Amino acid sequence: MKTETPYRISVSFPGELDYIPLVRKMVSDVLEVLHFSPKFTFRSEFIVDELCNNAVTYGSSTDRSLVDLLCETYGDRVEFTVKDQGGSSENINRLKLAIAAEPGEKGGGLELVRLLAEKVTCTIDENNLTQIHVVRKREGL
Repeated sequence: MKTETPYRISVSFPGELDYIPLVRKMVSDVLEVLHFSPKFTFRSEFIVDELCNNAVTYGSSTDRSLVDLLCETYGDRVEFTVKDQGGSSENINRLKLAIAAEPGEKGGGLELVRLLAEKVTCTIDENNLTQIHVVRKREGL
């Protein structure tokens, strides 16, 4: 069985909202070049925007905080991983509630991310460092 090697893009950016449109555009351009459909690309942009906005807003506790985005593209899917440097305990609790929300319950933008994705997982370590991993299957395969 052949192991599929993903095309990887990794970027770290300051925890400031002004950088998110540039990151979102970069992901969009890459998906377009790799022949993902415009619909898939647009919805993936939304996911990246939401994950990065959450990381900046709730996980960037200092001016020097960084947000890391890893985008891995395969023939049949795209996987996004966003890491932040940890927010306040209040923000971590809000994130945990949003992640635990059942479909239809108020979970903010993460609820929409779950609707667009095959799988969403979140890990928070003992230092409140947060990582959200999203798997999105390619449509039409």
